[in-house]
Amino acid sequence: MQSTHFFDLENQRLTRWEQLYEAAVSGDLTSAMNEMRALGDIERYWAYPGRETYEQLSSYLAENEHQSFQLLCGNLVSTLKEKRYRAKAFTPFHSNLNMLDKPQPGLLATHYANENKKKALKPYFEVLIVHPSPEEYEALYRNSLEKFITFHDNALYDVLFVDNYYDAIIAILSNSMIQACIYLEGFSTQRDESQTLLNAFEPFFQGVPGCSDDMVVALKKHVASLRPDIDQYYICSDYATPAQIAHFDHIISLQSPTLFADIHHQILSGLEQRYSTPFFDALRSYANKPKGAFHALPISQGQSIEASYWINDVADFYGEGIFAAETSSTLGGMDSIMDPRGSISQAQNKAARLFRSKQTYFVTNGTTAANKIVMQANLHPDDIVLASADCHKSIPYSVLLAGAKPIFLETYPLNQYDLYGCVTLKRIKEVLLDLKQQGELHRVKQITLTNATFDGIIYNVKRYMMDILAIKPDIIFHWDEAWFSFGYFNPLYHGKTAMDAANALTSMKIDAGYRKIYERWRLEADLDDDDYLLNNHLYPDPDSFIVRVYSTQSTHKTLTAFRQASMLHVHDTKFSEDDFYEAYRTHTSTSPNYQIIASLDFARRQMSLEGYELVRQSMLLAWELRHKIKSSTLLSKYFTVLDDQQLIPEEYLENPSSTSTSHLYYAELFNKFRQQLFSVDLTRITLDISATGIDGPNFRQMLMTKYDIQVNKTSHNTLLFIINIGTKANSIQYLFESLHHIAAKLGHARATPCTEKYVANLPLTRNYHDRFIDVRSRYKGGYQAVDIRCAYYAGFQEENVEYILLSTELLKQAMEELQLVSAGFVTPYPPGFPIIVPGQLITYDLLLYLQNIQIKEIHGYHSNKGLKVFRPDFLQG
Repeated sequence: MQSTHFFDLENQRLTRWEQLYEAAVSGDLTSAMNEMRALGDIERYWAYPGRETYEQLSSYLAENEHQSFQLLCGNLVSTLKEKRYRAKAFTPFHSNLNMLDKPQPGLLATHYANENKKKALKPYFEVLIVHPSPEEYEALYRNSLEKFITFHDNALYDVLFVDNYYDAIIAILSNSMIQACIYLEGFSTQRDESQTLLNAFEPFFQGVPGCSDDMVVALKKHVASLRPDIDQYYICSDYATPAQIAHFDHIISLQSPTLFADIHHQILSGLEQRYSTPFFDALRSYANKPKGAFHALPISQGQSIEASYWINDVADFYGEGIFAAETSSTLGGMDSIMDPRGSISQAQNKAARLFRSKQTYFVTNGTTAANKIVMQANLHPDDIVLASADCHKSIPYSVLLAGAKPIFLETYPLNQYDLYGCVTLKRIKEVLLDLKQQGELHRVKQITLTNATFDGIIYNVKRYMMDILAIKPDIIFHWDEAWFSFGYFNPLYHGKTAMDAANALTSMKIDAGYRKIYERWRLEADLDDDDYLLNNHLYPDPDSFIVRVYSTQSTHKTLTAFRQASMLHVHDTKFSEDDFYEAYRTHTSTSPNYQIIASLDFARRQMSLEGYELVRQSMLLAWELRHKIKSSTLLSKYFTVLDDQQLIPEEYLENPSSTSTSHLYYAELFNKFRQQLFSVDLTRITLDISATGIDGPNFRQMLMTKYDIQVNKTSHNTLLFIINIGTKANSIQYLFESLHHIAAKLGHARATPCTEKYVANLPLTRNYHDRFIDVRSRYKGGYQAVDIRCAYYAGFQEENVEYILLSTELLKQAMEELQLVSAGFVTPYPPGFPIIVPGQLITYDLLLYLQNIQIKEIHGYHSNKGLKVFRPDFLQG
């Protein structure tokens, strides 16, 4: 079995079934019995195909009924592999042996096709029941719940039972179809050391309480920490405690005469709540109503298209639905994004629950607008804001509009690959402590960091926030999660996302256990010693720190949403709705695209119901691609997959000598992610292509023109492949084959590796002209807070500026210390962050970088005029 299949139990399960079928076909009874034993340990975590089917298969094997065994096994493998059972190709609460045990392998496919034609398919899911005595009660539950299934139910479900804490954790991690969990008190909390799967899941068991007054609540909280998407119900034998009422979605009385009706109703009701898309449903309803439009939008209902002689092909391309849904009305259930009180408000509330925020707002102008909203809502003129030097261009533009003074924090360098890392925690603390010594710390209002970075480097968000709050307890955190919306749907990333960390910090403030940790640390720590504060983990005072966290997400980049669809999540205990809405309305169109809003609504629905499954699948595909490239003798000659060891400095690795990411089990990755300050996102694959002799931009062009493979970001010697929730296995295989084809051609041509460094390294520290510096470090070469607003608007005065073309002569003059000061932003795209801002000194290294950069789109550089710089007489004035 391939090591990659230990990534998760579901794929190991399918591999076992396939190997069982191979043994059945070959007549290898020994292998068949071994596989059956292994499947016996695994199948208990799935309701389908069920115990009766497994026992029938075992019976055929024991009685040497080879033909029946092979037939049933083959039908099962086919059904599981193609997931037909998820499209009503079976009857829940039954074994379906009447279908699976027949010599008609095409029967299921025919049934599926007929159902699809009738459009009568219903989604299928499974419900986990944690019960102290499943052997005694499973039949009762199945027989009783079956009676309440009706034709009118919107979905089908089946149930599976476990009797202990550990199996419950394994089940919800392995079976992505589980949508609800039901608990009864009295289940076992003891480890069964004979259970072979326990070791593989060991890191996920961290936090299992040795003893607890309420193990039901303890298990529920544990499950929610790993799968917050799951509905949670408690069947109570007596009166529920306040803690139980607070933690569960619903309490069901065991004594109720309608117990099973209540269970059935709650399961489907909870699912319906997550399935409901208030605005998308309202838009569809509105589009289906006949109406006469005497307002804006001639395109509404396709009226200006259907009678046209010249653009009637537009309707054929787009279809009727998109025009039927075009309207400028905020009535009829449509709601106003500027003052939402109906369907948009409901949709935003559902998104807030999913992303664990206190408030969520839909943004239809992209994350550029979302960033501007956060900045305007929180920053005032002369506030200081800390921001990573590689932040998106919208950040410095937003700071400029607010009139705040940014300090750009350099990232750790990855010069070998022309990439940018993260801002180290030590660097942030250095700046804050220096400002404190200067009496300027009170001016620091906010810090803005990008998580994950474009290249997939993820911060340990909770750890960062704890250390920073220990120095500046009221600071606002703005995490630009433009590429990280999907991070909320897998436990690997939990604690690494803004809202998860914000909730954890909020809980810490009232947690007696944390207060003890803090008090013990405070007695031992030397809080007056800056060296101690810089080089040790810090703990914020629970009585002093304030949780103020904002997250901006380009939903369309990683989830199922239209271009420009973004979300803004808020967890701010000092949140001012009036101030926020003033900023929100400033940067939001009064004529928003309803299709974008609707897509945010149905993107939320999809991730609520299948986010865990989709993200896990994309992680697995990325894992397999990494493994294939690394294990290919041919590909490894020309392509190197960059892992933690290449993208994270050694001092920040938990175990620098450990194996690469593609050789770690899923649970080991989980443990590693929890411990390190930085982690590399599994779904981003950065290839070092220097051994091919082809630079990044030309390699990208070759992929697009010859292989129809689209990639967005390259550096001089790397390519970035992003595996998202829409990526399919055949796409991964095609990419692998294409790289193999390229490598074979390079082998024949005897490629020469790129050894010459064409692109200069960007300076780590930005320096500015004295005229625009507001605050500077006490130490030479340290940080500077810059008044970019002053420099930006000074650059609009023609008498203040001139343009200088890049040339060899200019480089020579720069080496001789010619002082050039930028009068504008200079932003290569991609990646889209300014390498030069107004007021910044343009050094020799920057000029060399611009001269050799192979990115054609550079905002702020005029090919016919050059760079806009300040005249010397203005700077001296």
